[in-house]
Amino acid sequence: MREFIFTWSIRNIGYSWHKTGETIYSPAFTAVPIQNSVWNLQLNPRGSIDDDYLSLFLQRSVDNGPEELSVNFELSCLSSEKSPLYSHFFPESDQYFKRKTSFGHPRFLRRHEVFVQRKSLYMPRDTLTVRCRMWKDEGDISESGEIFGLTCLEIERILLVDNIKPRIGKEHIVCIHSELQNKELISISLSYYEYTIGVKINPTNVENIKYSILKLSFVKKIDRKIFCEHRSSCLGAPVRETWRLNVVKHLDIENEDSGENDVELLSEFTYSTGQETKTLEKDFPFSPRSSELVSKYINSCISSENLSDCPRISQDLWNLYAEHVLCDLELKTETSSFFVHKIVLCARSPVFLAMLSRDMKEKRNECIDIEDIMDDILKKFLFFLYTDTFEDLEWEAVIGLYYAADKYHVERLKILCSSFLLKNIDVENVCELLLLADRHHDSDFKRRVEDFILQNDEKIFSSSIWKQFVCEQSLLSAMTMLLKYDKERVQTEFQPWEAVWLMSIDFYRFFLLAFQNRQRVCEVNGRLNVPLKFIKRALQKTPLHDTLV
Repeated sequence: MREFIFTWSIRNIGYSWHKTGETIYSPAFTAVPIQNSVWNLQLNPRGSIDDDYLSLFLQRSVDNGPEELSVNFELSCLSSEKSPLYSHFFPESDQYFKRKTSFGHPRFLRRHEVFVQRKSLYMPRDTLTVRCRMWKDEGDISESGEIFGLTCLEIERILLVDNIKPRIGKEHIVCIHSELQNKELISISLSYYEYTIGVKINPTNVENIKYSILKLSFVKKIDRKIFCEHRSSCLGAPVRETWRLNVVKHLDIENEDSGENDVELLSEFTYSTGQETKTLEKDFPFSPRSSELVSKYINSCISSENLSDCPRISQDLWNLYAEHVLCDLELKTETSSFFVHKIVLCARSPVFLAMLSRDMKEKRNECIDIEDIMDDILKKFLFFLYTDTFEDLEWEAVIGLYYAADKYHVERLKILCSSFLLKNIDVENVCELLLLADRHHDSDFKRRVEDFILQNDEKIFSSSIWKQFVCEQSLLSAMTMLLKYDKERVQTEFQPWEAVWLMSIDFYRFFLLAFQNRQRVCEVNGRLNVPLKFIKRALQKTPLHDTLV
């Protein structure tokens, strides 16, 4: 058997600008065990013919091999642990590769599954990894080879942090400047009205932008909570547009001295430059026997005692912090000061990078005030930044670390914290986790908490903790309970006109009015004009029944 494996990672795949029919090509590789043939993979992020799908093909390039070549091959999409999430097998008998011909699947995977539904699995750190395994069942000698390719879609990420005090009639301008292009790309104009904030997006120099995402987050400084967030993506150059955001009700715009009115605006603009870089690790054909010999030889050259005496880089970095060697920045809480290194914080956090690389107060004063993180949590947070170590921690410490990781965009720590919390989820703490995920707009975390709730719905919905949660968080609890109503169940258990009502906004209004006003069903129904007989029947079939009625 002769086998060859090519593993290809596409970094920043979420910023692909390729339209339907447009292709990302992998680096060309030589499959030595397959008669020294030359190949590449072709990925259509928005499909070759259907923009609802990813397309993936194996193409034979120009080489010195036979005119026609048949080979078994399998195309797979891999997880971060390199295990297959989805595979499609193409038998040798079905295709004969001539030079410059390709075979594959135009509807390899649904885009919604990859980019939305199971994004954390398919695109960890915004990197999609696919694998092509090729083999021929011939010959007595087992020969195999493997090669790795990387394509990076080049992007620039610009993060700004602005302190604002909203005032009616006052305009605030935010300019997004590209260091890569050395020019202003977009200006954002904020205008404050009685009930809304108007946001005008004015592109200035965007002709080279292929795909972009603009995200604005409004954060109350007094409690560090995001009270409004808006995200917009654009395939092609950004366009002039206006947003109306209902956020002023969260602010005390009449009282200029109110701490409630101190707001941070986090502006994050990320765009594709249209450039691709490709790298390929050198092909290394091997047999199982030769691989085993190489491994034994390398291990025989290493003295375990000598190696254990050498500190790792993480320990050296932590020693610099612990011994205050060349510290150049102070993190100041209400009770303590922590002296750190700018370069470490900037390397680990894009928020710290924005603060310290632009002309902001924190850069000028060489001091950052941190009033919303406790000293013990901040020390654990710094320990992770310096050592990349996530120790076994108590529940409350992990909650605090999750908050810090989200605030400073330390994605690795955020994932580790959410994984720890999900491993320890139970009926007693599920409400706390649901609220945490919702407040931090962590869609993947929230979905997994919701899955746990739906798997244990009877036990959770009948608990005293959930009933108290319903009183305190009526909207969130109602939306969660209504997840029990999938479309298929509604359409099978109710008459067509009833199903239409259940899937409409009136269904949500009905329950929310009952929750928020503590009114009896008949009183709420008087406003919505729905037959009472049907409401009773609907209530008996919903997970809200025991809690509401």
